[in-house]
Amino acid sequence: MKDEKTMNNTKFTSHSVNMTDRKKAVMTGVSKVDGATETQIDLTTALGRLIVTGTALKIAKFDDADGNLTLQGNIDGIKYAAARVPLLKRIFK
Repeated sequence: MKDEKTMNNTKFTSHSVNMTDRKKAVMTGVSKVDGATETQIDLTTALGRLIVTGTALKIAKFDDADGNLTLQGNIDGIKYAAARVPLLKRIFK
């Protein structure tokens, strides 16, 4: 029998963000880093996609086993986005 985490295609059921002085953010419930540049970090969390924008951004620590992520830099924004629809579903509506 599959457990709840496997059935939902995500490892975690909750998510939190703790930011300090817009310079450091500690997050839980992060299942995947989709992309990272100095100006944007795209994440998949238990609650959907999360986009962090700013300057000099870098991932200081990420443990995919427990879902903890620490990032540093000048954080300008944190935005939740809709889940990405696979390309074939967009083409063949």
